[in-house]
Amino acid sequence: MLANAYNADALRYLAVDEWFTDFPYGWPLLLNLLDLAAVALAFWLIAGVAWRRQWDIVGLMRPVLAPALFAAILFVPAIAVFLFAGSLNPDLDADELAFGGVIFPIMEEIIFRGLAIGVLMQHFRWHFIPAALLPSLFFGGFHMWQGEGDITQALTIAGITAFGGLWFGWIYWKWDFNLWPAIFLHAGLNSAWAIFALGENALGGQLGNAVRLAVIAGSIVLTIWGRDRLRRLVREPGSA
Repeated sequence: MLANAYNADALRYLAVDEWFTDFPYGWPLLLNLLDLAAVALAFWLIAGVAWRRQWDIVGLMRPVLAPALFAAILFVPAIAVFLFAGSLNPDLDADELAFGGVIFPIMEEIIFRGLAIGVLMQHFRWHFIPAALLPSLFFGGFHMWQGEGDITQALTIAGITAFGGLWFGWIYWKWDFNLWPAIFLHAGLNSAWAIFALGENALGGQLGNAVRLAVIAGSIVLTIWGRDRLRRLVREPGSA
């Protein structure tokens, strides 16, 4: 959050934001890239965690087939419910789906889970709760702008997204620091909010929240009792 604020102020002072006015989502994309660089640079300069070590910790090079099957089991029924009981978003556009539904979730997972939680747990040997709590609070605060000036709504959104950060972090941890399950969950929910008329922000409506809770519950059950079965099913290296 601090990096985002200082990056935004500095770039506005330099009038850099004017370069991105004609590029869809150019300004938030630039800020996310700078945030990613700031977090990685801080771990390197302050804590001495080498770039190569950070890259190994993030978990993007871990197997992807079992996480993809995991996400499909959760989201195929969710999409079916949305198609049957919901309606398509009349304002959907390709840029919103590409950036809000895919690109930004990937970047946020790298920053808040792969780097923040990953480095604290794998390099500094923190336990999950302290390692996940602070990044999750920052993740929640990162989304307070969706409240659009309403402090109650902003705090509610921050709480929901902070809980989501803990959930994504738990998934990342329980999948042995493989970032792909959290990426698929995050991108899947964001894409659903973009494609279907489920609400204008993270608060959502009754249908969206009911399905979101079902996906959360299903992901926890499937992670605890089905993770190793999924790995064996796709013959993931190292699975017995």
